[in-house]
Amino acid sequence: MSNTTDNITVQGIGGAVDVINQMRIEKYIENIRIQDINFENAMNELNLAREFLGSPDHILGSPATKHGEVAEVFDVRFGNADRLIRGEDPNYSFDGVGRTAAEDYLKNNLPVQSKFVQSNLSMDAVLEHLGKYPDFVQNGGTYSIPKDFYEQIEVWMKLSPKELSNLPASEGGRLARNVVARIHELEAKTGKSFSELISPSQVNYDQVQLNHAGETIDGKEQEIIDVDGQKREEYWRMSRASIEEGLRAAGIAAAISAVLSFTTTLIGILKGRKKKLSELSKEDWQQIFKETGIGAIKGGVSGGAIYTLTNVAEMSAPLAAAIVSATLGVATQAIKLYRNEITLDDFMYNILGVATEAAVSAVGAFAGQIFIPIPGLGAIVGSIIATSILNIVKKLIFGGGFYELVKQAHAEKQFSDEYKPLLLAFERATSEWKRIDYDISNKLRPYINQSEIAFGKKTEDLHNYIEGI
Repeated sequence: MSNTTDNITVQGIGGAVDVINQMRIEKYIENIRIQDINFENAMNELNLAREFLGSPDHILGSPATKHGEVAEVFDVRFGNADRLIRGEDPNYSFDGVGRTAAEDYLKNNLPVQSKFVQSNLSMDAVLEHLGKYPDFVQNGGTYSIPKDFYEQIEVWMKLSPKELSNLPASEGGRLARNVVARIHELEAKTGKSFSELISPSQVNYDQVQLNHAGETIDGKEQEIIDVDGQKREEYWRMSRASIEEGLRAAGIAAAISAVLSFTTTLIGILKGRKKKLSELSKEDWQQIFKETGIGAIKGGVSGGAIYTLTNVAEMSAPLAAAIVSATLGVATQAIKLYRNEITLDDFMYNILGVATEAAVSAVGAFAGQIFIPIPGLGAIVGSIIATSILNIVKKLIFGGGFYELVKQAHAEKQFSDEYKPLLLAFERATSEWKRIDYDISNKLRPYINQSEIAFGKKTEDLHNYIEGI
């Protein structure tokens, strides 16, 4: 492909890379916008918990038992906040649940009964509720107990019967045996395991007591803030340039350049050799695929380089494409120079042309992106227009281009340098002849005057007179 086509192709690749970068940035902005909403929704859940806690007279139970309904509210509000801050749909709800119903709230649309009592770590309360509502578990219901109770029970459930029986009272052996016995009773009545029937609450037993509940909400708020910060940091890392995305950009660029190389080479052969598609020979196709392969390699290198320049050096895509295009052009000329296909002077003139065309192409691409706000297309159209104008200007003003103009000027300088000594010698000879002529004229003047008197004729041309003598 010609330098002009190469510039347009690289600017097109730059446009494609710019689209990739822009999509990544837009995705980051969109993620942050959504995270702002997630954070607001999560904080709203905590505000609802605060509002509930702010009216203790409306909380069911006596001062010693109000913590039970507080636990229910914390489970729902904290559970929803945990999901909302991560962009997930809330799955806890009080909708359709009466304050004295068999269930306290719904989780995933299934009933949950919260039991926050100390008696045998809430297991007595669970069995009592099951006795009152024998169909509760069969209808999909489960129980929630304090998180610290649940964790302690898990430890005891892992003990063998012998280890459990040998556990000393000082280490909670009696309580452990009572709790495990009730769990076995519960499993026998329902036909389900402990983990299927019981789930840990969002909070520990002491965290729902009225004198600690406010601090519990504050602690949850800080936890939500921390998670929010982690999500934003995650989105920031996702928005950064990466090797994987750079390779993807290089692959896309290679495909674009390969297609353009295939098309331009095919058209060039069909027009240049005046052939039909069916008349192409094996050698023609070999040339086409060779150029296609070269185009793919150049495109891949260009895409990777532009991606690096736009993300590491923070250049605009048109400028990065211009630098890459000029670099490839200079490298091509350097190879020709190494192979003795061009002279050093040709190399210098050619890289001047390459740099100028790349710069003009970049200006056109930048302008195209402004006037045609379609990703990629503006850069290509602008580059085509700019380089076309440059070629017209070169042809009309410089008669074939500034390259020829510079070559001509250089040739004239060489001619001047070679003949300048001769011109200086001629000037010195002329000056010396004028001096000699002046001296001779002065010396002959007395004789000329006598001759004019003797012959009565004035001498008009001294040189003719001297030649006559």
